[in-house]
Amino acid sequence: MKALSKFLISCLSLGSCHAELVAHWPLDTDAVDATGNGHDGAVVDGNVNFGESGANANTGSAASFPDTGHIDIPFDEALNPSSFTVALWANAASSGGFASPITSRDDVGGGASTHGFIIYNDNGGNWNFWTGDGNPGWDNLNAGPVSIGTWTHLAISYDAVTETKNFYVNGVLAATDTAADQYSPNGTVEMEALHIGSGQDDGANFYFDGQIDDIGVWDEALDEAVIQSIMDNGISSGLPDPALSSPNSIDLDLNGSVQSLEIPITNRGQSQSLNISAATFSENANFSVSGLPGSIAPGGTDNINISFDPKGGNGEFSADLEITSDDSLNPVRTITVRGTIKDPMLVSDLTLDLGNSSSGSLSITNNGASRALNINNLEFTGPDADHFNSNLPAIIAAGGGSETLEVTFDSLGQDGTFTATLEISSDDPLVPVTSITVIASVPVANPLVAWWPLDADGTDASGNGFDGTIVGSLAPAAGANAATGGSLTFDGGSRIDVPFDQDLNPDNFTITMWANASSTSGFASPITSRDDVNAGVSTHGFIIYNDNGGNWNFWTGDGNPGWDTLPAGPVSIGTWTHLAISYDSVTETKSFYIDGVLAATDTAANQYSPNGTVETEGLHLGAGADDGNSFWFTGTLDDVGLFRTALSEEDISTIMMSGVGGFTGAAKSLVITNLESGPGDGQVTITFDSTSNATYIVERSTDLLTWEELNDNVSSAGEVTTFTDISLPSGTAKVFYRVTRF
Repeated sequence: MKALSKFLISCLSLGSCHAELVAHWPLDTDAVDATGNGHDGAVVDGNVNFGESGANANTGSAASFPDTGHIDIPFDEALNPSSFTVALWANAASSGGFASPITSRDDVGGGASTHGFIIYNDNGGNWNFWTGDGNPGWDNLNAGPVSIGTWTHLAISYDAVTETKNFYVNGVLAATDTAADQYSPNGTVEMEALHIGSGQDDGANFYFDGQIDDIGVWDEALDEAVIQSIMDNGISSGLPDPALSSPNSIDLDLNGSVQSLEIPITNRGQSQSLNISAATFSENANFSVSGLPGSIAPGGTDNINISFDPKGGNGEFSADLEITSDDSLNPVRTITVRGTIKDPMLVSDLTLDLGNSSSGSLSITNNGASRALNINNLEFTGPDADHFNSNLPAIIAAGGGSETLEVTFDSLGQDGTFTATLEISSDDPLVPVTSITVIASVPVANPLVAWWPLDADGTDASGNGFDGTIVGSLAPAAGANAATGGSLTFDGGSRIDVPFDQDLNPDNFTITMWANASSTSGFASPITSRDDVNAGVSTHGFIIYNDNGGNWNFWTGDGNPGWDTLPAGPVSIGTWTHLAISYDSVTETKSFYIDGVLAATDTAANQYSPNGTVETEGLHLGAGADDGNSFWFTGTLDDVGLFRTALSEEDISTIMMSGVGGFTGAAKSLVITNLESGPGDGQVTITFDSTSNATYIVERSTDLLTWEELNDNVSSAGEVTTFTDISLPSGTAKVFYRVTRF
């Protein structure tokens, strides 16, 4: 370890050193953190050779990474700050594949969301700065070609205030990007180690081939001048002294009056005092400097005093404060000060739920200091906008005055859940349009959309006409239980196709079914109604999978590339399992129930976009893909129901026990379908369509005038029930039967 690094350690113990430097790995002889902050690394899974020639005379020696050996540093939140700079020297020996000199990342669930930062010598032979943003995929910043066999100084930074990523190559800004939500730190979801010389969450991939030297991590975005000094002088000796430190932008609390405010300035230097000679706002009528601080000792903080006069203005105010000091690297520093005066200021709940009521009220308050609030316009938008109405409230006084906004609802003879956005236009200077979500509900009288009993074919027993066509050959089999009748066996190459209809793809839905899988190979779908536009441009609809990991999984398309998945536990081969998936569009909640019990749930924005949003694909039982020609299900299916609402766990449990017909009363019409002699002499067996878990009365007549009750307590055997008349009088030449539901 270099002598100056030892000085830094002893200096830090006294609390007087550069606080922004979180970790420093010189890589001279080992992977020890030279700051003394304890972020020491360990060599794992191969070789790392220390003591090789360094990048320059100020960095000491370097480490080479000849194979899968790399350095792991245990996770620490301090190594993953919201704003950061990472600087290092790299000498790449090749540019094949993705090779990472440093990685601190978390790729959740193999793509569900990404977090952290990476430097890559990428597969195109360019230096690349990747960040995870909390969503699937990575945000990358290309900084130009890699020079093989050449020491190159690399520095990446992220400023959380300005949301700016920078990539410096050899001390010069090579690429920059300012955009919202580019970075979510490692540790937001899972806590993965930092890796030097490799990548991936566990460090077991994306190995760097070459040498690395003098790595530093800071908890702020450093200026280009500081990065150049670090490159020229090494981390240990490249820090300015004195060093002016202040946020790049400061948010002020403005109240609408003439105010005196303070701008804090800190000296991050090690030994020299900081002196500010001037501070000015150029050509700004609202801000002025009223006082400068005195000499600021190392580690000390003092304030620049400023004055603010709104001059009758309202809304947002911003100005650049130019500070001149004896900072050795940044003699002139510009800080942006900004604030907002909201007067008037509209305050309201952002959701109004009317429940099952036809009206409700919303309180609107004016929290502005002195000016009245005027509501200029009210407008309902969205597909259900025609169901809602309201009237403009009166002018609302300042200082906490409030008015009640009355909202009325008319179902127009429909049922279900209704949502709209109420846009309130006002003279609030910062938020001229406030959006309120309005919700109302009418109990769904008949939620059943389609019911495929699968006793013998793909007929829809709901009466709604969504009959399916068998493609291939399906074999009849015993049902899941007495309430469901028979079932159909799918051989891994057969299916039932139901033509597209938007009613089969509602905004809110529940699907219930019995499934008995005979294997867990690949992705096997018992039901699919999906649209994968152009093989990945966007996805829509829903899928149940017996997935390639042997788990039940509920997939939905969200209108973007990729699928939103919800695994619900292992598949039991050769066992009847009751499956139910649901989606509630109001709460944006997906749920998966196994054998009547909630097994998995997820609430998140934009999880489901129905099939039919872009293209109109058929629904498939026993297969998947848009056309049903893949993801074949092998096993037996029974009693499939599709509902246009998110049913409760209690309802789903009832369906499991009583069947779809028993829950809805939607069984096939009561029809005697067969009469035959037997099984014994003088006996007649009657077969009739029935509703699961219902009770029937069977009567007999020989002349259609007088009817004799044979049994008033015949229990349904499912969707088809038989009854045998064992008391037919001897010699009867003609007999009639009738069946009524009890």
